[in-house]
Amino acid sequence: MSKSGERGQFQRPRRDRHGEYEHTGRISVGGRPRLDLYKGVPTPIHGCDTLRASDERSDRSDPAGDVFSISPGSSSGNHILRQLPPAERERLLAACQQVRFQAGSIVARAGDAITSAYFPDSGVICAMNEMTTGHQLAMVAVGREGVIGLGPLFSVSHYPQRLVAVVDSAGCRVPGPLLIEMFQRSGVIRQITLAHVGRMIAELTVTAACHRVHSHRQRLARWLLITTEKAEQRWLQVTHETMAHMVGGPRHAVTMALNDLRAKGAIAHLRGRIAIVKPSVLVKQACECYVPPGTSPA
Repeated sequence: MSKSGERGQFQRPRRDRHGEYEHTGRISVGGRPRLDLYKGVPTPIHGCDTLRASDERSDRSDPAGDVFSISPGSSSGNHILRQLPPAERERLLAACQQVRFQAGSIVARAGDAITSAYFPDSGVICAMNEMTTGHQLAMVAVGREGVIGLGPLFSVSHYPQRLVAVVDSAGCRVPGPLLIEMFQRSGVIRQITLAHVGRMIAELTVTAACHRVHSHRQRLARWLLITTEKAEQRWLQVTHETMAHMVGGPRHAVTMALNDLRAKGAIAHLRGRIAIVKPSVLVKQACECYVPPGTSPA
């Protein structure tokens, strides 16, 4: 059963084979913006970018965020930078700019040229796939354990996905040519960087299977665990709409999953803030795709 009119179109959702709701349609309001991804952040319906309310549209190929200089001798909390030999780490840090992104702001847009690499010190940056239907889906998240913007090392010159800060994030921005030069010259940098790329590829393949097979509740529990671990905090300031994009489900299905997790005592949820109350309970509700930190997949 469907209803149509000037204010858009809506189709009643169907249940999938897990007994949960799946997408059969979406609300559209002419060509006007709708609230999407984060509360209060307007996004046009078809394929345009999410910006902070204070941002203006820009044709820059490399969104800068808030940029700060780094004083000589400064250290970084990024795990990859900390693994580098001191001389190579200091050379990278000498060319770094400190950047900060508010939750919900764009780090890079799909199609932007990759001119820099970002080494997060805090927070979580998520790669979002955007479909022509308007659907969005999170594919991989990077925190202080990793780096983003490595495409030019593998002849990929433009970002294939949009990169969004899930929580307030900060880190070092390194010029791409310098990283390429050091990657080519240093066997240690190559080894560390390729190990990180291998982990990201493994996470991508697991996520693809997870979205195909597991329920919204299982995917949401996994996403909450992974994101809070990468952010190194036990809570998230995040809307239902954002979580729906992250786990690939409609908002009402995510709401039902949240209520179920809260009833089981795994989380507490109040006014857009989700706190992990009992991680052990949340782990039991997550799918087999979740791998606790420090362990290897079975």
